[in-house]
Amino acid sequence: MSNMMNFAEHIIAVANNNDKFITNLQLQKVMYFSMKTVNADKKFLQNLYDEPFKVWRYGPVVKSVYDKYKIFVSSPIIAQAEIVEDYNIFNDEILKFLDENPFDLVNRSHKEKKWKDNKYKIVFSTSDIE
Repeated sequence: MSNMMNFAEHIIAVANNNDKFITNLQLQKVMYFSMKTVNADKKFLQNLYDEPFKVWRYGPVVKSVYDKYKIFVSSPIIAQAEIVEDYNIFNDEILKFLDENPFDLVNRSHKEKKWKDNKYKIVFSTSDIE
């Protein structure tokens, strides 16, 4: 299992342990913004980032994570997930972003240079742009 998949499952476990719902859309944005804002060692983050975010219509997406949870469509993800101790440094950020409206996070991601520079390459809501 990739580190990014483990990270996604950690986020789901944090949501579950705090009685918060999380959708696939929200999971993707929480992953992205948590990694972007946490104060962590650069090497640690590089090791975690073993699968890229892609430029999609609703912002950054890790395709394997999206594919695993797409069966839930826009409903909350109902899945058993385990806390990964190494990822506890993200918990405050995860909880902060779980409390935000997912579409506010989408809008924020659309202000990112990578998304703005590549939004016209998105076809049928997805792209292969990393």
